[in-house]
Amino acid sequence: MLIAVSASAPDQEEESRLLQRWVGTHHNRPLHLDFYGDTMLVVNDMYPVSYYMVDDSIVAYGDTSFAVSYWFSRDRLLIQTEEGRIITFSEQLKLARPLHGGRWRGGEIGADDDMELVLMRGGIARWHTYPGGEWNDGEWDRSTRIITFTWFPDTTGVDEEVPDSVQWVAQYDPEGSALLFPETIPDKSTVVLRRILRW
Repeated sequence: MLIAVSASAPDQEEESRLLQRWVGTHHNRPLHLDFYGDTMLVVNDMYPVSYYMVDDSIVAYGDTSFAVSYWFSRDRLLIQTEEGRIITFSEQLKLARPLHGGRWRGGEIGADDDMELVLMRGGIARWHTYPGGEWNDGEWDRSTRIITFTWFPDTTGVDEEVPDSVQWVAQYDPEGSALLFPETIPDKSTVVLRRILRW
């Protein structure tokens, strides 16, 4: 399907207004659109796509592709789909956003990235030294700004004398899209991991 859009760009104020998370309902299911610069997350934060804005249209391309008309009314984002359906979205504050998962990378403050963490739906987590380290399995659970990770025995690089699972506690910064770990594996100081959208 070919969609023609005019070539004038939206004004900066309107473009910056779009750069946040919007929550609506489509086909009786929740639909989240999360805008970050020239990238957005759709389909419940699972697929990052690129997008651009032209006049009153948003064109997204990548794993998921679509073109829609949009406008704002009374602090709501309205989108008209190709089928002519109008979806109303409201803004969702960052701390209230669900954390469905994602890939996080970083290391000790001031050092090169040397750790990678993957959060998956259902509370499943994996981490490894980056790049190329062996993956270690565990679980995660979020309570607002605190995320607790439980790593299975013998998967944290700790010696074999540890009989039970090991826990790491992270402070979640939704504004900076980062996780701060006061303690992780032995001989590491505070670790900061940042969410990466493309890998």
